[in-house]
Amino acid sequence: MSATTFPAFLNLPSELRLKIWTYLLPGPRILPIRFSRTTKSYITPSAPPALLSISSETRSLFLAHYTLLQLNPSYDSTIYIDFALDTLFFEHEDCSPGGDLAADLRICEARDRIERVAIDAHLWEILRLFRYDALSEIRCLTGLKNVALVLRRGDEDADEGLGFFTGNEIRFERCLPSQERLRRMFFEGPATVEQEISQCRWYVSTVKWELDHGSGFEWKNGEPPAVQMWLSSTYTAFLDAG
Repeated sequence: MSATTFPAFLNLPSELRLKIWTYLLPGPRILPIRFSRTTKSYITPSAPPALLSISSETRSLFLAHYTLLQLNPSYDSTIYIDFALDTLFFEHEDCSPGGDLAADLRICEARDRIERVAIDAHLWEILRLFRYDALSEIRCLTGLKNVALVLRRGDEDADEGLGFFTGNEIRFERCLPSQERLRRMFFEGPATVEQEISQCRWYVSTVKWELDHGSGFEWKNGEPPAVQMWLSSTYTAFLDAG
């Protein structure tokens, strides 16, 4: 018998088989959320759960822990989530069919079950151009326990030479033609890591202040969600901005 096979597995008691299959449950994940214009559905680049396709037994086990997430009921989804463990990460402009993430979350049937949300700091800036309210995307998520703004400095940002503006001007160069971004880059120079961190901290402080001083909130946990800043290119490390 091969060291990688165990033909007698199917003869084991079902309770024992399920205990073994449980070790294949994904555990806590950070799920990047995208809307595919091709398939007209919500997708994630995360690998599809293996338990869904092994057998009916493993599929039933998986679905006992995970729920198919439909952010907008008008569109399909391939995203399965364990609300108690997983974090939804909105990391790109293509996270909404209509470009209005707040509107999608308001009509999401599972909005009161979502506990953890992360939003790319650059995307958050763009969203503020259309909805000034800093809490637009989270005020309807009454079960929220944690929200994070994610600051990344990956190859894409380095290649584009993205920079921050000063004063009250909101950074929106990702909305600009490439020629305009180059012009701003030439005159204003690249942002330093310290500048980007400082700007993101200010955004986090704004969200915290709005949560602490806003009215009309009814959080399921009796208190507003924790707000953090994550500094990572792989979403694994985070820095509490408190």
